[in-house]
Amino acid sequence: MKISTAWPEGVIARYLTVGGATVDIADDSGRGYIVATCTGERCGWRERTSIEGYVYDTPEQTQARIEEWLPESQREAQAHAETCRAMPRPNAA
Repeated sequence: MKISTAWPEGVIARYLTVGGATVDIADDSGRGYIVATCTGERCGWRERTSIEGYVYDTPEQTQARIEEWLPESQREAQAHAETCRAMPRPNAA
């Protein structure tokens, strides 16, 4: 099984699914969320965790909120990865 070593921009954690796809956790703090998305073909699983930020937060405050809420997103992503059998779409050669 080939695993991509390059992570998409913004991805802060990645989990390998049973089917060989990934569940990527990305920082979408600009919109007030941490977003976990499964890359399995036609899976459609996605989880958004609100980090309850404010528009006037400093970058340090935003990072602290991400660190506070990241464990919850990681638990959800890991649980999905342990059961998802959707495979990634093969890259076109």
